[in-house]
Amino acid sequence: MKNVFTLFVVIVLVTGCTQPQPEAQQVEFGMYTSYYLFPETLNGKVKEVIEKTYFAVEEDGAYQKDIPLTVEARDTIGWTLDFKLMFDENGNMVESYNIDENDKVLESWKVSVEDNKMIEAAFTKNDTLTTVSRMTYNEAGVLTKVENFRMPADTLAYYADVITDENGNTIEWHSHNWQGPAGKHMFTVNLEGKRTGYKFFNKEGEQTFEQQYTYNDKGHMIKQVMINREGKEFVSEYDYQAYDEHGNWTSYVAHTDGPALITERIISYYDEE
Repeated sequence: MKNVFTLFVVIVLVTGCTQPQPEAQQVEFGMYTSYYLFPETLNGKVKEVIEKTYFAVEEDGAYQKDIPLTVEARDTIGWTLDFKLMFDENGNMVESYNIDENDKVLESWKVSVEDNKMIEAAFTKNDTLTTVSRMTYNEAGVLTKVENFRMPADTLAYYADVITDENGNTIEWHSHNWQGPAGKHMFTVNLEGKRTGYKFFNKEGEQTFEQQYTYNDKGHMIKQVMINREGKEFVSEYDYQAYDEHGNWTSYVAHTDGPALITERIISYYDEE
């Protein structure tokens, strides 16, 4: 979903929201997905989520989906990949696949869970295991560190220290690579614990990027502002078109600085079997 800024990708991809795992009637995804910067909660006992984006065409004042957004086009406009997510019956995400416009798997994360906490995730690309990510929690069950190990040597490549507030919300990521500190993300959250934006600072302490998020009364993002180092703003707005019986969105039109887009979701639930 949505525009995304990717920096220190291996670290950032695995360092999402650190709140305790929701109950089974809700699932949250952020870590190991395209939503690592703006984790999202879905209602219901979700089994699978498939998300795909298309170019939009306007007909008689309404937008209709056109051809699928290709991987090459996404690189040009800075849009995240299509994906498929799988959850266990306790609401834990256990598999995450990024796919192309033809449903070919490009890369994946397979997540190991203990006591409803992600403890390890294996990243595979081009059918090759390249990274294993391992998580550390404090006595309260809040994520405090993520370490990424390069395979097959199993050597530490990156790690991030995760700083949280008194409610368990992530407020800072401190990234490190083999050379030392590699930058810092500072997050803001609202009273509901939803992430409202972040600022990124490089290893010299200079702010180089910022994102701001605005939500509707359903808790769905309706506006995203990205601000680069020079202060230029890139705005995307999201107009939700359809919801399912659980109140989860299944379609929206995105109005960006580039082309209009339509994103759709197919959501399946355990209690529908």
